[in-house]
Amino acid sequence: MAEPETVELTVAAPERGPVQEPARARVPVWRGVTGALVAGWGVVFLMLIVAQVAAWADEGEGPGAYSLGGHLVGIALAGGAQYVADRSVGPRAGLAGGAVALLSLTMLWLFWWS
Repeated sequence: MAEPETVELTVAAPERGPVQEPARARVPVWRGVTGALVAGWGVVFLMLIVAQVAAWADEGEGPGAYSLGGHLVGIALAGGAQYVADRSVGPRAGLAGGAVALLSLTMLWLFWWS
């Protein structure tokens, strides 16, 4: 069998102007902070489950359904907002990150401070 003959093509390099950073490269800190908030609430929720199970084993009350359910709803909403923030650019990403911060403050107020 004969090998096909290959011909090397030359391609002109595109003209390059000043290098600009992509829009997403300017906001990783905000997304990291809001992502850490959501992850932290996930850890808090897991610890509340452990506390509830330990209370049941000791025949105590524990955090209760209101606290567990409220944290679960808050984490679901904050996680959804973080998902939008991670996959969006511009004002939509900023609003979603703000929603994560607002939900975190709301959960702190409802379940820990008041």
